[in-house]
Amino acid sequence: MKTVGPVIENILRSYNLWQGYKQFLVIEKWDDVVGSELSAFTRAESVSNGLLRVAVKDSVWAYHLTMLKPGLVKKLNESVGSNVVKDIYFKIDPFDRKENDD
Repeated sequence: MKTVGPVIENILRSYNLWQGYKQFLVIEKWDDVVGSELSAFTRAESVSNGLLRVAVKDSVWAYHLTMLKPGLVKKLNESVGSNVVKDIYFKIDPFDRKENDD
């Protein structure tokens, strides 16, 4: 008897959806990977062609995160078990985190 995980992976791969699923996982795992302090001021938005776009509250956070970028890329890729993220682009977007968590 097969476990469900490999069966789902095979189905997603057969419909060329596996990479999209991994990209989705990067977005979903952002808060867990960066931790509660950073996730309070950031929001992962999309992954395309290895570029993760992340909204940040202000330029100060963008600068600090730029310094952490290599470690973040490594942790994110480890969390999804694939080299999905090659680079991260931080854009300033003074969003209200509480508003987006609903």
